Amino acid sequence: MIGVFITARLGSTRLGEKHLIEINTKPLIRYLVERFFVAFKESIEKKQLKIFITTSVKPENKKFESIFNSNEVEVYYGSDENIPLRHLECAIKHEIDHIVSIDGDDILCSTEASKLVIDRLLSGSKMAYTKGLPLGMNSTGYSKGFLKRSLKGVESQKLETGWGKIFDKNEIDIIQLKYSDEVKRIRMTLDYTADAEFFKSVITNVNVLSISDNALIDIIVKNNWNHLNSHLDDIYWSNFNKLKEQEN
Repeated sequence: MIGVFITARLGSTRLGEKHLIEINTKPLIRYLVERFFVAFKESIEKKQLKIFITTSVKPENKKFESIFNSNEVEVYYGSDENIPLRHLECAIKHEIDHIVSIDGDDILCSTEASKLVIDRLLSGSKMAYTKGLPLGMNSTGYSKGFLKRSLKGVESQKLETGWGKIFDKNEIDIIQLKYSDEVKRIRMTLDYTADAEFFKSVITNVNVLSISDNALIDIIVKNNWNHLNSHLDDIYWSNFNKLKEQEN
């Protein structure tokens, strides 16, 4: 069984309850989930793939249950500060063999990239990720066994930012996708108000549920929507690195 684990929580200090921000009366996180529903419809119907919201045990996260029907999405409450441990707990409970790890901030994460990752995992890779798409579109996946082995000895640590460090780089398959430097600089993740404005511009003008990666990127560049939040890159990476250092 393949599990698409969408990691999200509602306690963000920069943009409170950002996953619940509505565009056309629909919370942003539903767009992410529905993109995967469309792309993996057959696998979901055959019970070969299941989508989860993997969140922490904090009470505010119960609001996710009001967005999703339990028959379509399982909301899993796990470790508060150790995300890979949360994934392992969920995988063990629901008998998931392969995990596709999606950040809930990445509203338009590529389902095409996720299919490439799944193909690698089903072919025997312990872990695989795509590289070359804009921030927020790439996909990562790993086997339950590799995750369990990689977590050994760090189960009690705080692992929220940059936790990919627990994996042995020599055992990871990198799927290099070829896009221009301009494309790589597009910011497609949700942390600040300007990011929400970016997603609003895209979602209100494009059918994001079934559009291809190339078509989506082309229309973003053509309409200059990528300039709405491009100024946030330095701030984003500065905060990311500070949090990473604190965890270390």
